Amino acid sequence: MENLVQIYTIVCCVLASIILSLIIYRAYKGIIKKENRQYIWLIEGNWYVKILKMLFGLAMLVAIIFAPFYLQIVSSFKSFISPGVNWLLLASILLLSGLECYLALSVSNKLLNKTYKKVVLSSIVLVLLPLALQCIYYMPKMFTYPSQNECNSIDLPVKGKWLAGHAGGNELVNYHCAYKAQKYAMDIVKVDEKGRFFKGAGNELEDYFTMGENIYAPVAGTVVGLLDSLPNVEVTLTTSDTVNPAGNHIVIKFDADRYLFLAHLNKGTLKVKKGDKVKQGDLLAQAGNSGNTSWPHLHMHIQDKPVLDNASATGFPYRFSKINKKRWFSWASVINGFLIRNDIFKN
Repeated sequence: MENLVQIYTIVCCVLASIILSLIIYRAYKGIIKKENRQYIWLIEGNWYVKILKMLFGLAMLVAIIFAPFYLQIVSSFKSFISPGVNWLLLASILLLSGLECYLALSVSNKLLNKTYKKVVLSSIVLVLLPLALQCIYYMPKMFTYPSQNECNSIDLPVKGKWLAGHAGGNELVNYHCAYKAQKYAMDIVKVDEKGRFFKGAGNELEDYFTMGENIYAPVAGTVVGLLDSLPNVEVTLTTSDTVNPAGNHIVIKFDADRYLFLAHLNKGTLKVKKGDKVKQGDLLAQAGNSGNTSWPHLHMHIQDKPVLDNASATGFPYRFSKINKKRWFSWASVINGFLIRNDIFKN
């Protein structure tokens, strides 16, 4: 895990350094030196160049809008790097995009007179414009989730401060959405005050704050299935147990054709047995790292069958009756709220 953190950190720092170097170069050429630039509205004719510059500026404007959403919400590596590195990368992207938006208002004489300059800019626009349109299309989808009357209302299964690793109603923020049975499944990990979900090198199970955390019943119902015999697997970035993907788990029937799964539990910690009636808030087990998992976390989803069946089961959405969560900068108390990737929450 330490190697993965170092790789992500190095890649982000190198990328930020390249962007900052480009900012310095572009600012020197376009603002300080000015390189004989003219505002596009003062240029007669040359409509092809003007349109290219406007389309390029539009793409940069979209980058300014989309970058914070991507790095704060969509990013799957945010929790692996320090907040400082993440903000450095975001700031550099915003600065470069803002600078290019400003420069898009003017045209250099080289662009007007050199064919190769037009070819280069045309190629850049052909790449960036479809990406910008794709960003505009996907941006609202990261917040897409069924309405309250379509969702089951449940309690949080944990206490303390946690992070949603994969959660939400779209594949952009939740890879589970690719599977019909687990469309609204979520994976959560406990975090410290700095937002990290492990300490030290992260190579041992004991390094993870989730390991051994109490798991509580989010719903009242009947335990219709469980498993408590599988050992915890070591921390790994590869497939660990495809035969028993849920590992040690508990299945609670709480309504007609509604079964809630709590997976990857710690062996020997289950406090219930099949047939037991549970109430919301009852202690059920402890989090572990059993099954097909990379590191300790809790997996939860609701489906219409009492056994894992990705082929024919259907997953259902749920919201939390009460939750305190932080998506951007401040905490908010939400009634019947849902989670998406990188949300930090507590009860």
